Amino acid sequence: QKVFDAVYNAGISRLRPILLTTLTTAVGLAPIISETSRQAQFLIPMAVSIAYGLMFGTFILLIILPASYLVQNKFRLWIAQLFTGKKFEPEEVEPAMKELRFVGELGN
Repeated sequence: QKVFDAVYNAGISRLRPILLTTLTTAVGLAPIISETSRQAQFLIPMAVSIAYGLMFGTFILLIILPASYLVQNKFRLWIAQLFTGKKFEPEEVEPAMKELRFVGELGN
């Protein structure tokens, strides 16, 4: 549950900066996309691709990346339980927690 809470809180804290960056850039590209002059016609495909790429990147950052992190944690949990036969908490299989345990053992 702590892993899910950490991913959820990280998503909440990053939502506003990511959305603001996406919206300001998309609004900034709107005049180029809507331009009808002959001189700016070669810039329109570039502006459209940047705007759609930014929206796609926003979707990946806010939905796909956190979900894949949770799936990866479940996979690590499953592998650890498969090889050791012991039941682990989701936090115990994270590399950062393993490193903290290792550093703690070095100190003793």
